[in-house]
Amino acid sequence: MKQLLFNLLLLLSISTFSQNFKNVDAKVLEYPRFSKVEDLATQIEKDFTSDLDKARAAFFWLTQNIRYNLKEFYNPRQRSYGFRYSSEAEKEQKLQAIKDKLVADTFRNKMGVCEEYAQSFKKVCDLLNIESDVIKGNVRNDASEIGNIPNDSNHAWNAVKIEDKWIVLDATWAAGYEYNGKWIRDFNEYFFNIPYHKIYKTHFPEESIWVLRFRRFTLEEFYNQPIYTNTFLGLEADLISPKSGIINLTLSEDIHLKFKNLDSSSLVFCTLKGNNLAQKPLITLEKNITTLTIKNPKRNTDLVLYINKNDALHFKIKIK
Repeated sequence: MKQLLFNLLLLLSISTFSQNFKNVDAKVLEYPRFSKVEDLATQIEKDFTSDLDKARAAFFWLTQNIRYNLKEFYNPRQRSYGFRYSSEAEKEQKLQAIKDKLVADTFRNKMGVCEEYAQSFKKVCDLLNIESDVIKGNVRNDASEIGNIPNDSNHAWNAVKIEDKWIVLDATWAAGYEYNGKWIRDFNEYFFNIPYHKIYKTHFPEESIWVLRFRRFTLEEFYNQPIYTNTFLGLEADLISPKSGIINLTLSEDIHLKFKNLDSSSLVFCTLKGNNLAQKPLITLEKNITTLTIKNPKRNTDLVLYINKNDALHFKIKIK
């Protein structure tokens, strides 16, 4: 009976947080492009009752109305703030004033980088009395980052507490992506309530409390993984091997990638850095395990695997 009750509660919990937000999103699309964060919070409070719907409304509005600032990303300003304080309370008050100005500028200019998205989401939650946090840490985008640990964090995202459960979200990555030097607005559902078991494939928090809330993992392990893209993370498939983003080969060895639950109807091909032509791997299937075999490139290079015409995984290939 206890096991049955646990399973029922787990099912209810999962269904609660995987609900369809079609109605919430449709309502938010009718909102004006608010120039003040307080106006957005007031409208959300008026239209929605549950904390989950309110958090979703804030998240979705930001992805639809704040444009990513590529110019700032490639030529970042030096953000340093100096002030004096006589108590911890005064310090927190002045830090909050700096964050509030950042959010006010974001709403006025409708533009920002990850810090602006994250601080704006938290400010809306504060106004709605929903517990939330800004998480700072590391993300990766390119094979050149595999195995290369930077000295500083490079990203900010959020967590929000709903019914005593923290859900993790990234409005920046949900809002769109860069393509050929231009930012493309394209909402990605995956980054609202990122699955705990997948979060370390893309995000690594710098604060130990957040590392422990997900599971024990190190920054070195994070950077030594393959690059997992949104395409792959949205699939039911799992990469069984290799787990390392650096594939070491002798000249006589081919590349073998093994997957569980990869849809057999998927269109799969790959490219090697420096080659103009894509190649189709040899595919073998045994029950629910798919193995892709790719010919040895005979040189150090980067491998990109495409699934259904979208890049899915990135590796570094090293010849011994």
